[in-house]
Amino acid sequence: MVDVISVFHREQKSVFNELITFAAVCLSAPFAYVATTGHVSLLVLGLWILNTLFFSSAIFTVKLRKVKTASIWSGVAYHAIATLIIAALYAAGILPLVTVSAFAVVLAKFSSILIWQNWYRTTAIKYVAMLETSTALLFLAIAAISLLPSTI
Repeated sequence: MVDVISVFHREQKSVFNELITFAAVCLSAPFAYVATTGHVSLLVLGLWILNTLFFSSAIFTVKLRKVKTASIWSGVAYHAIATLIIAALYAAGILPLVTVSAFAVVLAKFSSILIWQNWYRTTAIKYVAMLETSTALLFLAIAAISLLPSTI
């Protein structure tokens, strides 16, 4: 609904609208969990938040490629707030430490982009896609493996 209103008002490229879109896409994981297990847990809600924060990070990195939308400080603020939210999920016992540590992947990616801004802004889009894909797969591997049930 928010997306429809944003399109109507020609604000579909706003950061708020993009955040909502990522959050909606990331809802597929909790829905799949509930469909297969029949219950909701705080862990699943924590994972949804972690996924949303991880994938929403791309909003701020991709905007760095265009001079018109490049804002280092909005990206720094986003990642700082996201890190605090994830730390709170850990402190509240909702997510385990190893799962939370998967967010370090996006922090490393964002830091690397800040260090090599000239390369990032001028490189072919295929390399940006490769960077986004490889960090997403690494994030997935850490988060998924950290939550596998232990067996003896």
